[in-house]
Amino acid sequence: MFRPHFEMGCEEKKRILLVDLGASMAGVEAYLDGLADFLHSSADLFAICVLKDLAVKLERRGVRVIKIPVFPRIRIFRFIIALFVLSYVVIRHRIAVVQINGFLESILLVPARILNCETIYTRHGSVETELFKWYKQPAKYVPRLLSRYCAHFASRLVCVSETAGAAWKPMFPLGRVTVIPNWVPCLPDYKIRSKDTTRRMHIIYVGRLERYKGLYLLLDALRGITDVTLTVVGDGSYRRALEQLATGLDVEFVGFQSDPTSYYEAADIFVMPSLGPEGLPLVALEAMSHALPCLFSDLSVHREITENGRAAMLFRNGDVEDLREKLSILIASSSQRAQYSEYAYRTIESKYQITAARRAYLQLFGVGA
Repeated sequence: MFRPHFEMGCEEKKRILLVDLGASMAGVEAYLDGLADFLHSSADLFAICVLKDLAVKLERRGVRVIKIPVFPRIRIFRFIIALFVLSYVVIRHRIAVVQINGFLESILLVPARILNCETIYTRHGSVETELFKWYKQPAKYVPRLLSRYCAHFASRLVCVSETAGAAWKPMFPLGRVTVIPNWVPCLPDYKIRSKDTTRRMHIIYVGRLERYKGLYLLLDALRGITDVTLTVVGDGSYRRALEQLATGLDVEFVGFQSDPTSYYEAADIFVMPSLGPEGLPLVALEAMSHALPCLFSDLSVHREITENGRAAMLFRNGDVEDLREKLSILIASSSQRAQYSEYAYRTIESKYQITAARRAYLQLFGVGA
């Protein structure tokens, strides 16, 4: 088997290639930027990506980035080019470890292993093939099926939540699956939240504007609640439909924000009505880290990060009436908001800080502590 990298001297850093072919900024891209932050001082980093914004972020961390075209109409070209680019980079720069993100990106594990690289595949969700029928939604089913089989070419598979790990561990014997939960990059100082009684209750949603994220449920629920305003932070293919659904409501769409901190600080309640699937939503952790009282759909991963509803109120997934009822309770009860606010912050403080994640990834990549 061809060996593209050689034994390195003690003075040479391990060379790692990060790969993500996603065409829009979301949690996976934020994860990759954070991973580069962990590794850049201990390893020599390269990256293959599509997004200009992600490339800029990575380059600022000293990563040598190869940006490939998006090909929005014929996406498969993106992956074909990446196949050749990955092979060239591995051989040319003697890459030791290739780290892959995404569904169809998993096919790149195959050439990486053929070239004798260690391969680390990060899964940001469960298997998901059961969610789609191959004859109804082949564009969604096929990449997930390929991902399921190509994942076996990974030396190690990393899951970002225990929920995702429980789905993948049965397929990988001998402890090849590692769970390293997502983290918040910076924990703000804790402060008690007090609502200004002269203004409306301010609700915030942060996330991609796609149907499965469930924002349309929140818009429907708000039609039965008075004296509230909603700020929507994010963008996506479903935005126009959501703006039409919001007609007559006090809703502001502010688009994607690279730093939504000011929106978290200005809000009274954070709502994540996602229908799933979810790996471990970074925005949920961010909202909790700002001591925002939160209302989440009762997905398994939301139960995980809230300790089964202690750190945030949960509503039945997809149930508008239950969402409306739970949101009304939070709006009416300042004591409940205060309780969830403090417990959310303490949960992030104890379980999802950056220190533990950095230590785990440095150990995983074998680049020291």
